[in-house]
Amino acid sequence: MFSWLRDRRRKRLLAEPFPPHWDAILRNNVQHYSRLSDPERAKLRDAIRVLVDEKGWEPARGFHVTEEMKLTIAGQAALMLIGMADHDYFARVPSIVVHPGEFRRPDPEDATVEDEVTDEIVDGLASYRGPVVVGWEQVKAEARDPDAGYSVVIHEFAHQLDFLDEYTDGTPPLPSKADEQRWAAVMSAAFNRHRKALERGRETFFSEQAGDSESEFFADTSEAFFCRPGDLIAEEPDVYGILAKFYGVDPNKWFAA
Repeated sequence: MFSWLRDRRRKRLLAEPFPPHWDAILRNNVQHYSRLSDPERAKLRDAIRVLVDEKGWEPARGFHVTEEMKLTIAGQAALMLIGMADHDYFARVPSIVVHPGEFRRPDPEDATVEDEVTDEIVDGLASYRGPVVVGWEQVKAEARDPDAGYSVVIHEFAHQLDFLDEYTDGTPPLPSKADEQRWAAVMSAAFNRHRKALERGRETFFSEQAGDSESEFFADTSEAFFCRPGDLIAEEPDVYGILAKFYGVDPNKWFAA
């Protein structure tokens, strides 16, 4: 779509009143929604409307994708955008595929997300310039209880941010060389501490999966940033600081209220 046509469409969309029943769904299903300030909530609503309107919403294997599902998924993804000065609503994500629950990971050699599958059970996937795939039961439970510390939506959309510079290395595009150097120093040090703790068999704050790669570590820390900000500050204050700068929000204020 031409950018001028897209921008005009978005402007017209955002000029429309926000549906009251959407507000009710968000208050019920996305617990973050009620914790935001009024300006943050307004930005979230705008981002939600664009995501719901512009993404393809695909049911997996005949599963029916409802309005509630779209709003619950978009509501969590939009949290990641409300503090960013420069973003394009995850423009490289053409669609969001929704399974009823956990699903088998597609064969990476297969061209689709549906046909050939492996034995690995997952609740989310992200592919470069491709769809985000999530399981609805996990999405719903996590959105209603962010204090549990997990969000498959935030995890997979963090991968999409990581993909933006064409590298899958746990470092999204940053505004300056100084920011890149600071990011590398903080995240690499935290990642290495986590991996050493895993190697020694210690209980860790981050997931075992976060030790697989710096890309997984970024996705995992993004989950903690939005869902367990106080714990992340206590565990890795420098990680919280650079994520706060990157995302442009301070979730600890939401949870302290």
